[in-house]
Amino acid sequence: MATLRRKKAEPFSVFQRDPGPWPPILLNWMATLAIIMVFGLVMLFSASYTTGYLRFGDSFHYIKSQLLCTVLGLGMMFLFSYFDHRFLRRMVKLGYVVCLMLLVLVLFSTPLNGCRRWIRLGGLTLQTSEVAKFEMILLTAHLASSAPQIGRFRPSLKEKVRLKDWLFIRIVRQIILPVLPLVPVLVLLIMEPHMSGILLTTAIVGTILMMSGSGGIITWAGAGTAALLLETLLTHVNSIEYLQKRLKTWSDDLEKLNPQTKQSLYAIGSGGLKGLGLGNSVEKQLWLPESTNDFIFSVVCEELGFIGATLIIVLFILFIVQGLLIAYKAENQFCTMVGIGIMAQIAWQVFCNIAVVTNTIPNTGISLPFFSSGGTSLILLLAEMGVMVNIGRNGERAAQQRAADHARREAERAAQEAERASRTINLEDARRAQNGK
Repeated sequence: MATLRRKKAEPFSVFQRDPGPWPPILLNWMATLAIIMVFGLVMLFSASYTTGYLRFGDSFHYIKSQLLCTVLGLGMMFLFSYFDHRFLRRMVKLGYVVCLMLLVLVLFSTPLNGCRRWIRLGGLTLQTSEVAKFEMILLTAHLASSAPQIGRFRPSLKEKVRLKDWLFIRIVRQIILPVLPLVPVLVLLIMEPHMSGILLTTAIVGTILMMSGSGGIITWAGAGTAALLLETLLTHVNSIEYLQKRLKTWSDDLEKLNPQTKQSLYAIGSGGLKGLGLGNSVEKQLWLPESTNDFIFSVVCEELGFIGATLIIVLFILFIVQGLLIAYKAENQFCTMVGIGIMAQIAWQVFCNIAVVTNTIPNTGISLPFFSSGGTSLILLLAEMGVMVNIGRNGERAAQQRAADHARREAERAAQEAERASRTINLEDARRAQNGK
């Protein structure tokens, strides 16, 4: 029977005065983030000035709001970069309760387009699903890193673990317990309804569990089965009318295609290789709905062409790979799982947004990170980037500490060897000394 040991709680403070040195990979990651954000602001202004003028009489309406949220988000990024990750881990259960309260509260808000997703506080709005994604990253990372790790065999003892114990740990402790908190969140998101939020939150939680090794082959098999059955399951969800409408308009036939997606494909096709030029999009002149949000990538393709679209995709891939490297060099498993979860959120949103605008998957209404307009999303994304900075700096501090400890142990070992050698009698010298006598 495997012995499970509970680790002692580490001392922590709310804020870290100096999280640690700045590793080169973190600086490169932040430079990539800065390029993406500037690129996103330029494209948002290009995509929104017509819509802003016609709807609000101000061509700068969307970009002013986005710039304000960028400033607030950078402030949150700076703040969260100094939050001790041990404090965040201690607060995950309280954060989960607050998250559920917000998801319940939003159900009593005024519906917009048949959905209740935003809580209005004066002139500000809060999209509760964005809070839920952040909270589920922290909570799932905590549960996954806290679950006991066990193999089918223990090579050190040459002892076979009982199948009953193996299944209990693999299924109950590593899969069921980390997934249970997701269920109330999904139920509340269905009541909004918010299918894109359900898709993203589930994908993020699943990614964390798979990358942490929770459940082993069982988790991977379950994920593969769910992916294969996803379309069949959604087709039979007849209780959600707008979901069925979107599935029925997902087609290769332009006559049956969703009008929004059709205009998106027109924009992409019009861009060609080099695009029509920055600011010269035709589809953004109120032909393409949500050109400032979910379909901003279509405007990018129309104005910058295949080259500009590819550049953005490459930037996001570079950003995600750099973020994963930061996560893998983190101080502990919890930090690694949080970093993976944050990068998984970016990766899934980018993939789903581009897949929607190219008609690869049905229209799900997922924004493009750092490009689409949306205050809550941008502020919380930048707060998550602050957590990544903290993870990177703490990871570098821990790595340097490990290197220093290793060097100290090697120096001590060398000193012991030298002392042992000085006390050892050389046999030849002893014989010469004896013969000399």
